[in-house]
Amino acid sequence: MINIHARVKHLIQRYNTRDPERIIKYLGIDLRYEDIGENTKGFYISLITNKYIVISNKLNEVEKVIVLAHELGHALLHYHRSTCFIREYTLFPRGRIENEANKFAAELLIDEKDIDKYSLENMCTNQIASYFGVSKKLVEYKFNK
Repeated sequence: MINIHARVKHLIQRYNTRDPERIIKYLGIDLRYEDIGENTKGFYISLITNKYIVISNKLNEVEKVIVLAHELGHALLHYHRSTCFIREYTLFPRGRIENEANKFAAELLIDEKDIDKYSLENMCTNQIASYFGVSKKLVEYKFNK
C-alpha cells in the first residue's frame, strides 16, 4: 500500500511548492502541451529512462493544474507504467491506478492548513472545491466526503 499523503508531504517539503508544473520541471520530466484530441486531457508515458507528461493544450487553467497533478501522480507512483498504454490498449481495470493518481492530485492541490477546521467542517463539498479551485471529486478524494 502506497502512503500517498506522506509521499506528497515529502515532495512539497523538498521542492517548497505545491505547483505541479514546477515539480515536474524540478524532477526533469519532459512536459509537453499538445493537441491530443477531444477526449484525452493528458497522459504519462515512460520510455526507457525518459519520462513524459503530455497535456492537452485546450484545457483551461484550473483543468490544466488538476491534470498536471494527476499525471505527476502517475509519474511518481506508477513510474514503470505508461498510463496511455493502459487506458487505450488493454482491458485491465484501471480503477486502482486512477484512484491513486486522483488521491495524489488531491493531496498536492488541497492544503487543509489554508482553512480553519471549523470552516472546513461547516462547508459542503462544492464550497470546499470552490475555495481551493479544484473539482468536487478531488475534494472527495482528499476528505472522503
